[in-house]
Amino acid sequence: MIVRYVCSNGKEYSLIGDRMRATSGNFHKYEWKQNSTEIQFGDSVYGFTKESVKYSITLTMRGKLESRKAMIDELTDAFEYDIVNATPGRIYYGEYYIDCYISGLSSEISGTWNNWTDCKVDIYCPYPFWSMEQSKSFYPDSAHKGEEYEFLDYPFDYAYDYSRPAAGSQHWIIDHYRNSNFKMTIYGPCANPRITINSHVYQVYDTLEPEEYMIIESRDKTVTKHLSNGTVRNIFAKREKKSSVFEKIPPGELLVSWSGDFGFDVTVYKERSVPKWS
Repeated sequence: MIVRYVCSNGKEYSLIGDRMRATSGNFHKYEWKQNSTEIQFGDSVYGFTKESVKYSITLTMRGKLESRKAMIDELTDAFEYDIVNATPGRIYYGEYYIDCYISGLSSEISGTWNNWTDCKVDIYCPYPFWSMEQSKSFYPDSAHKGEEYEFLDYPFDYAYDYSRPAAGSQHWIIDHYRNSNFKMTIYGPCANPRITINSHVYQVYDTLEPEEYMIIESRDKTVTKHLSNGTVRNIFAKREKKSSVFEKIPPGELLVSWSGDFGFDVTVYKERSVPKWS
């Protein structure tokens, strides 16, 4: 199992490496708070909520004294980079990750008489779910129509070739147990792009030129337009109001339909209270 911390500046640190290893603490704990009212016998439950999550782990540094000091200094810089810029880092546990800030660190540098130092680290996660991403690209009808799929290039020949699925209608299976937040990226050129997933409509009333795209983020409730010159515009007000563009995507087999005149990508965030062990 790979466990690592990724700073918001892109630097990565293995938490189970030779020089540094998490030696205590765990990520496999969670709590839901019930929303309920007292009745004559017990409670009547009408929902559950989850607050932000905090973890505490111990990182053990190994190596020569100066090497341990340098590692702690480098980690402190990375942790505080996230804090001062208010941009969370991420902890990955296998395929799952959670956005976080390292809100506290305590360490005492041991002398040259041993080769290890313990650092106690406090982790604050404002959004209390671990996520694994599942993505799919939906191509416009004009993009390489009829060409063979490179990833279906078998080492032996069939009497026929596998080609790109027909644009405008495709099936997609989300293997999860709950509705999922998502990121939807729509590419120009197109006008007033409309996408239907099962029976739910996602639509934004705006025009995209070539090399422009828009992003719908259901978790953050944002709709942004990205121009070819790098400018980013807030187009939240141009979303369809009667059918929410932030409606979570259900699990199971989906039918995705659109005009076929434009392409788009969808990334689903399969969220859990804890990362899977396997």
